[in-house]
Amino acid sequence: MSAYFILTQTITDPERYQKEYIPGVLPFLAKYKAEVVVADFNATPLQGEPAKGVVVIKFPSEQVIQDFMDDPEYKPVKDIRLAITTNASAVMAPAFAPPQG
Repeated sequence: MSAYFILTQTITDPERYQKEYIPGVLPFLAKYKAEVVVADFNATPLQGEPAKGVVVIKFPSEQVIQDFMDDPEYKPVKDIRLAITTNASAVMAPAFAPPQG
């Protein structure tokens, strides 16, 4: 079952994010057959005080998300993201499956 990686973060260096992180992460998203569903660096808050940016990525499964996050070749790219963001929070959740009735 497909699963979603939901990341909220405030980007502190947009130029480096655009020039280093995005080109660095794209090959890994392709490798893990991921699809970016939402990517907004300045999302509209509706409740509370969330981070400014949100990214939602669809993966084939939760295990594939774990494999992506644990990929040792991705670590240097992930380190770039962690260095140029604050207020980051990431979760994964399976796609919604309506109850069988």
